[in-house]
Amino acid sequence: MKSGLVASCSLFITSFFLSGCFDSHTEVLEKKCLEGDSASCSQAAHNYFVGQDENGDKVTVSSDKSNSLYLRACELKDARVCDQIGRNFLHFEAGLNPDLVSAMEFFDKACALDYAPSCTHLAGLYAQGKELRRNLKKAKKYFDKGCTLSDGLGCFYAGLMHEKGEGVKKNYLTAFDYYSKGCALDDAQSCTNIGAMYYSGLLNPKDYAKANEFFSIGCHLNLGYACANLANLYINGYGVNVDYKQALSLYNKGCSLNDSRSCSNLGIMYEKGMGAELDYALAYKFLDKACKINDGNGCLELGILQSKGLGPDDGTQNSSLLSFEKGCNLGNTNACTNLGLYYADDKSDEGVDKARRYFEKSCNGKNIKGCTNLGVIYQNSHEITNLKKAFNLYKYSCSLGDATACSNLAIMYAYGQYVKQNFSRSQELFNQACNYGHNESCNFSGLLLKDGISGKADQKKASDFFEKACRLGSQDGCRNLQSISSKFVNNK
Repeated sequence: MKSGLVASCSLFITSFFLSGCFDSHTEVLEKKCLEGDSASCSQAAHNYFVGQDENGDKVTVSSDKSNSLYLRACELKDARVCDQIGRNFLHFEAGLNPDLVSAMEFFDKACALDYAPSCTHLAGLYAQGKELRRNLKKAKKYFDKGCTLSDGLGCFYAGLMHEKGEGVKKNYLTAFDYYSKGCALDDAQSCTNIGAMYYSGLLNPKDYAKANEFFSIGCHLNLGYACANLANLYINGYGVNVDYKQALSLYNKGCSLNDSRSCSNLGIMYEKGMGAELDYALAYKFLDKACKINDGNGCLELGILQSKGLGPDDGTQNSSLLSFEKGCNLGNTNACTNLGLYYADDKSDEGVDKARRYFEKSCNGKNIKGCTNLGVIYQNSHEITNLKKAFNLYKYSCSLGDATACSNLAIMYAYGQYVKQNFSRSQELFNQACNYGHNESCNFSGLLLKDGISGKADQKKASDFFEKACRLGSQDGCRNLQSISSKFVNNK
């Protein structure tokens, strides 16, 4: 009898497990969730989402169950879950269009439960929103609440509103107070902005030592551009001794944190052999990374490296043009100018038209060289309306110190293009361009003086200009200097 009883029990137990009378661990969590345990809701939701419970046992994946359990947790006032649902509606990781209305609803719920990050998230949507949804007053309110609840990022954005005067009256002292609280909460951006205020002298006279202190904190907290700012102090010797090796190390850290400016400057340092041995391969590597993460200057420098044949042969024709094109589209006006110069060498109508468009884009970005080169395009057309444009462009660039523009403006006065011929004014402009180091302008100044075209002839002054032109590399200047010197000897 005893042995039969044991066998019967064994069969009963086996039957019990096979029939599924025991709930799984996740199902137990579901029951607790329905009874009002928010933590169980969150854990069960996670298990259904990943297909595994916290013990490693398999769970049937069900997005519907996962979502409903997360919603239940939020209804049970689990603020962290409400915040996560809000962030999920933004779809940043999935690359889908965000559902801003739903995101704001859940951030609002979490913020009402005093979950600080949600207050900051909600404020950000109000600050960045368009049309009716944009409300800087509400943005300020929720940034303030996030900051009060010890969210450093909320303090940062509240400070930024006061520094920029967006939605509030500009007040650097108030901004500084917010940044100080954010920095004390280990918000790297707040610390870095304090450094920037000391660097720029927004509160007091510039204090590079304080700037160094707070940029260092930001860099230590792994903010890439804080490392770049700190490196710039060492590059320029602001408050510290010039130290290229230290700057190189800081740019390297910033680049590893995907700060595009750090990568760009790191590449330039290797290209020039600053703080390390000259290394074009490393220069290319870092400039390429900078360009890929959308640094316009990185694209420009990469294009220059490629145009010199110093990059690897990747089989791409005109790879430098692709880099310049991207840099130009990213707003780097020098990259636009370089594209314009490339197409200007193509004398076809199509090439000239492309050059004009790139020079226009550069000039519209206040790039002096772009404006001067655009003037050349217009001047070469010889149409009276375009000559007027050329004159005004040269006048603008010359006033900002561009030697070529001053020289070209002098030529327009000398030949009476668009303006009345005026050799005296031409002489003044050639002299100005010569003072800026334009060798041919020095030569032209000498010619006008030698022959008395702009007024009374002055062989001595002419000789001085020819000598400077020659010293600056003008072959014509050297020949004219030799010629005028020979006349002096013969006269004697």
